[in-house]
Amino acid sequence: MFMGIDIGQGYDDLFLNMKRLVIIFTILTFFATGCTSFKQRPDEPSSRKTSPEAEALFNKLQKQNSQLQSFKGTGRIRMQNENGIQRARIIWAGYKNEKFRLEIMGPSGQPTLSFTYDGSRIYLISHTESRFYSKRSSNASLEKMISLPIGVNEALDLLAGRIPIGIYCSPILLGKEQEDEQVLVLKRPGRNRGYDNITVATAADVIRQIESFANDGSLNYRAKIISMQKISGFRVPKELQFSGEGQVSLQIVVERFWPNAPVSESLFVLTKPE
Repeated sequence: MFMGIDIGQGYDDLFLNMKRLVIIFTILTFFATGCTSFKQRPDEPSSRKTSPEAEALFNKLQKQNSQLQSFKGTGRIRMQNENGIQRARIIWAGYKNEKFRLEIMGPSGQPTLSFTYDGSRIYLISHTESRFYSKRSSNASLEKMISLPIGVNEALDLLAGRIPIGIYCSPILLGKEQEDEQVLVLKRPGRNRGYDNITVATAADVIRQIESFANDGSLNYRAKIISMQKISGFRVPKELQFSGEGQVSLQIVVERFWPNAPVSESLFVLTKPE
């Protein structure tokens, strides 16, 4: 049992030694200074005004899984970046879009690395090296961990089957790229905020893809929901694929999911190992 979850045994083939070292090396750069890349600016979204149809779809999407307050899950992750391809088994827990815990598991079924965010502070422990980090953050990002500029709050919403909750203005419906889908553009107010494109299946208002763009039109990340599952009345992702510029990609396969699972405040705070 770990985090209240029966994680079982026998994961040696999922976490080879070399790949484990690459993952740990990548994540231990979490607090290092990042680099800024300059990308070509693509076409900006349509300047057309909002419509009652766009407002109605936006309001409907905001209500999806609104009663899903907390959750726990287990699954597999495949990450590709400049360091190669890494695979691991993972366990996570979340509360709303505010608090997050992620464990990367080793061959013995025990965590090799733990990451938490309690809404105001990031915690990180490398169990293999007995190293501990803690840093204040009002808007934690997973960029140094997965090489994609995804905020913790965005990751939590996506795992819970919701559009990332934020402050938007002027929702716009674009023309359909396919007959059975529509694209909702949500602009974020203020300077350097950008916009999100939400691709939705027309028949059931099911989210298929979310594309997040910077203010200059460059792609932050693309999240595709490959498949969904229904658990206790909630529709949540079964498989997610994230990608960005170049060869950076991340795949999450959800094996088990517990909606509204009990979580405590202490679950999202780590202490320095003795």
